[in-house]
Amino acid sequence: MKATLVAICFIAAVAYSMGRLTEEQCRAPVPFTSCAPNAELRIVYTFRNHTGKCERMVTCADGMNHFEKEICCKSECPYGSHSKRSREGPNPLLNEMKTDKKF
Repeated sequence: MKATLVAICFIAAVAYSMGRLTEEQCRAPVPFTSCAPNAELRIVYTFRNHTGKCERMVTCADGMNHFEKEICCKSECPYGSHSKRSREGPNPLLNEMKTDKKF
């Protein structure tokens, strides 16, 4: 347990010193973990690529894309629906490109 706590603190310190996670790190698949019957479960938040937002999950695993609080997930993974661009609304140039007809 102590080793796990030390590892979590170390990972948190490294992540904090490096700033937010890259978009690739946030969008990477979160592997399914089978927990031992006596494993300590906890609630974490992880950025889900298929929904584009941070979601709550119960796990026994540690991971780069696991955050203890939703606000931490949103600040470390400001992509998808959390991005500034998505809050500003659709990109008019992108919409124009999608509707541009070829003659």
